[in-house]
Amino acid sequence: SFDDTKLSTAKTIVSSNCISTDQVIEICKLFNFEENKLDFAKFAYKYTTDSKSYFKVNNVFSFSSSKEELNKFIQGQ
Repeated sequence: SFDDTKLSTAKTIVSSNCISTDQVIEICKLFNFEENKLDFAKFAYKYTTDSKSYFKVNNVFSFSSSKEELNKFIQGQ
């Protein structure tokens, strides 16, 4: 699907660059599906220059389960 293509492209770009938390938020907003937002947010975490601010990414999610899953992921890093 188109969202999957966006996800793949975003991951390719981020994997060779550093990114800020605010940039992660803006990219997440481009995805139509919560699952892809979460997938990208997890992927981008290790490329983020200001990981102490990463909690702000939770604001892009509609479901509390997604917020909880991202928080658990970050705690495991």
